Amino acid sequence: MIFQKEYIPQFREADPNGLVGVRGYLNYFQDVATHYMHNLGKGNDTLPEEYGICWMYTKYKMHIWKEADFTAPLEFQTWAVQDRSPIRVWQDFIASRQNEVYAEGRVESCLYHMDTRRIGRLTEIDYPKEAAMEQKLSIAPFCKLSTEITDMEYCYTHTVRYTDLDKSKHMNNLLYINLFLNAFDINYFEQNRITDFEIHYLDQCFYLEEIAVYRRREKERILLAGIKQDGTLAVQGMVVTE
Repeated sequence: MIFQKEYIPQFREADPNGLVGVRGYLNYFQDVATHYMHNLGKGNDTLPEEYGICWMYTKYKMHIWKEADFTAPLEFQTWAVQDRSPIRVWQDFIASRQNEVYAEGRVESCLYHMDTRRIGRLTEIDYPKEAAMEQKLSIAPFCKLSTEITDMEYCYTHTVRYTDLDKSKHMNNLLYINLFLNAFDINYFEQNRITDFEIHYLDQCFYLEEIAVYRRREKERILLAGIKQDGTLAVQGMVVTE
């Protein structure tokens, strides 16, 4: 099943250059991923109350071909990719305008028991795996990011506040994107355009926890890490620019 939705880009979704980039596209992608699950009857609008379970996004990967202005709507498509895993779901995405692809990517999600804080199996919610499709984007697999953080440059520390939290009472996964983008100053973005962005969520962050952000250049990409005050690696990612 392919889910389709149209969005009209808004000023609030643009970066300082006036165009929709990483932040805007990933917000759109999560929106259509959420609507896809709602249409299956297995979305976060009902799962917490029915099963005490919610979807938790664990990885994002995106390639940006073109940033979007406000002149016309963007069309989005998403579908679940066939996968043998009993605990995860992969969804592919395409953002386009008038048949020109602007961005594409993949998200990985899993089920999370809100009371015991453990990963669940798809069979626990009678997830319809037959809805998945053989169609798959020809994008590279998720990167294998090293958990080694030595020699990384410290950038700044963020404290999780009320507006960072979502229904699961942990820091909303989309706000980690801001966390990593803020590891760079405005001059960096004026001279570079992000073409690829990937983020992996390893541990949850809760109210008033502190996250120290680090970065390190590795050949053509920049690696990023978010470390909790107890030394736990909570989130990692990478960006490629041109």
